[in-house]
Amino acid sequence: MRPTCLALGLLSLAFGTSTAFAQDTTVPKAAQGVWAEGGKCHGETVSITSDTLQYKGAKPEAVYFTPKDSPSGYGVIYNRQEGVVDNFEYADDKDHLIYNPEGFGMGAPVLYKRCH
Repeated sequence: MRPTCLALGLLSLAFGTSTAFAQDTTVPKAAQGVWAEGGKCHGETVSITSDTLQYKGAKPEAVYFTPKDSPSGYGVIYNRQEGVVDNFEYADDKDHLIYNPEGFGMGAPVLYKRCH
């Protein structure tokens, strides 16, 4: 009986894990584009595609998106590199980004507006 329970447990873990990975983690089209701190688009900008973020002219980094993950209930763009805590919240109701340079609740958040 015990081996059957173990097998069923592992099987459910495998299905649960594959479901989590099956979730679409691409950045939504609405959040993609060019953004600037305070909307000052003549300066350094942040460019976001479906799976990369280029911060102020640096090399583009691989990112992923999780919906409603921020303390405010917004979707969040995270760097795929382990150990990187900064993130961008996409406030879809206001169409702006909130940059958290030290992660949630640490440091001062910075408002980014879309460049047109």
